[in-house]
Amino acid sequence: MKLRKLITTKPHKYGTRHMVAGDEYEVPARHAIALVAGKKARFADDNKPVRAAKVEQQLVSDSDDSIVGPAHGVGAMTSDMAIDRLRLEATQLGIDIDGRWGVARLQHEIAQAKR
Repeated sequence: MKLRKLITTKPHKYGTRHMVAGDEYEVPARHAIALVAGKKARFADDNKPVRAAKVEQQLVSDSDDSIVGPAHGVGAMTSDMAIDRLRLEATQLGIDIDGRWGVARLQHEIAQAKR
């Protein structure tokens, strides 16, 4: 029996588990089709999109310490490495960081602290 990997889009129960949005789990193909058709889940992507892989490769190969380099747009700053770099900088400035903050909020708080 072939299993398919799904990501939950709406909270629901599957078997004895209570799934919340974002949970990843495997189900038989027949169940997967029913859950996707009922808009309770979506199929997980097995492969990374080519564009996202290129952006991550550019971020890793970028040796510049600036937050947004000349080759990157605002939308390219979503990798974990960039967020970690911003969190480190904010911690060094004495900012209490909330784990839910994204790149934009971290950049804003750092700019406020530098004033």
